[in-house]
Amino acid sequence: MSDQRQGDSQDLQSQIDALTAQIGCDRAAIETLQSDAADTLGRIEDIEAAAALDRQMIAELQDAGVVSREHAAQMERALQSSRTIGTAVGILMAEREIRQDEAFTVLKAASRNSNRKLREVAQELVESR
Repeated sequence: MSDQRQGDSQDLQSQIDALTAQIGCDRAAIETLQSDAADTLGRIEDIEAAAALDRQMIAELQDAGVVSREHAAQMERALQSSRTIGTAVGILMAEREIRQDEAFTVLKAASRNSNRKLREVAQELVESR
């Protein structure tokens, strides 16, 4: 084989090796993203299950006369805000690859810096995704 041809063959092999390594890296990144997505979905399902229990508890308290309709409505709004904030925290965790406490700190800082309520910033973040 000529030197030129041997050089081309080695160059091609180097390119193939580099692409194979990149595919391995990409596969690992995809698997990590899939795992993160599954974790996030699990957290969302947990939040939804907790929300259903909260609504049931509010309804039972209202039926028992422990809370008024107005108070029950306030509790429901508070729970909805809490779920929205939790969802926003989950989005930040997944997108930024940060811990829950760090994501909450980021969300609070965004709220403070924009002089807006935390629930408003969280709602905007959730709606933008």
